[in-house]
Amino acid sequence: MMRVLIVEDDPMVMRLNVEYLNRLDDLRLVAQCESVPTAIEVLEREAVDLVLLDVYLGSRSGLEVLRHLQRSGRDIETVLITAASELATVRTARRLGVSDYLVKPFTFERFRDAVLACRQAREALAELPGRIAQRDIDRLFQPAAPSVPRRAGDLPKGLTVPTLARVAQAILALDEATFTTEALLSATGMSRVSVRKYLKYLAEIALLDESFHYGQVGRPSFTYRCLDLEALEALAAEG
Repeated sequence: MMRVLIVEDDPMVMRLNVEYLNRLDDLRLVAQCESVPTAIEVLEREAVDLVLLDVYLGSRSGLEVLRHLQRSGRDIETVLITAASELATVRTARRLGVSDYLVKPFTFERFRDAVLACRQAREALAELPGRIAQRDIDRLFQPAAPSVPRRAGDLPKGLTVPTLARVAQAILALDEATFTTEALLSATGMSRVSVRKYLKYLAEIALLDESFHYGQVGRPSFTYRCLDLEALEALAAEG
């Protein structure tokens, strides 16, 4: 059971973090904090394996929590979940040893991947012997990247290569930097639910960036951006 501390002063984002965490197995929420002093107090009192940490916490910075962990030498994974996307903050976060960095708004899939990667890394380290082979080190530091599908068997159940190619073709025809699910409906002739399944898959294999806009009335809004044009063109050619 991985013990998790959430440090976030926005009630809406806090609820989202808790909701996403509850969807995952073998995780236990130790505490929810809104400030740097409270977070440090919890860390000094409780056993924690993972901290989900905002940067902007009132007049204080969540980076103070990272510095506290570094000084104390605690073996705790940290994932920044923040609106802070400045290069200086990203560099500092890397220097302070964060495990992952999510910029708001974020998707459940991206949240899930960050948390599960932390858990898998801890489990892998716990199982390794005192002296480690290079192949085991490579698995820890160089996780395999998802591959672009070439056969029907490469796809999740319910998805097909021809339909995936049709979706890729529709995305390329838009010729826009960002787009929504609705923008593809007429071009593909597919339902919103079906298009979403294919877009979600393209995001999972890192061909698209998926942004979830929360806090709006009605249906959640997803926006997409192409990350690998060459790979998307290769998929479109399969149709």
